[in-house]
Amino acid sequence: MQSRLFRLAWPLTALFLVASLPWLPEQVGDPGHEASRVVYIVTMLISVAAGGLFSPGFVAWLGRNAPQQISLPHRAYWLAPERREATLARLGEQVSAVGLMMLLLLGGLHGFMLLRFRPDWPQPPQEIWLVGGAALSLWFAVCCWQTWRLFPAPTRAEPESQRPPRRPRERH
Repeated sequence: MQSRLFRLAWPLTALFLVASLPWLPEQVGDPGHEASRVVYIVTMLISVAAGGLFSPGFVAWLGRNAPQQISLPHRAYWLAPERREATLARLGEQVSAVGLMMLLLLGGLHGFMLLRFRPDWPQPPQEIWLVGGAALSLWFAVCCWQTWRLFPAPTRAEPESQRPPRRPRERH
């Protein structure tokens, strides 16, 4: 489900950024730290485009082509050939949730900037931004915990590593 929401939010976030271009002032940012609105939107769109790294398709591609780049508890067990596809599918869902959080954060930051430059528009209470940030932080923590729980230590007597055991040191 999270991957479906991510796939929906990805183009919608980009559309929100582009569609709001006319409502942004010529210069966006604080005095002395300004950028033109086109540079601002392009920078935000680059961040949205990087959201592709959070897609299940990218996770599957990475797992097949560079599995050593995947950081996962008990990686040797979970990325063994007989479990790899199922593991990558589960991991793709979890990574999509993080991507969705990133898109919501970018959309929220852009909405904040847009409202800041449009004081004549109805303004939400300041607390809404704090609550939104706290909710995203809590969601991220839960997502990390879920990922850790999805990939527990192997239950069988399979070794995680093929490294030979150490020899005990002799005392002299």
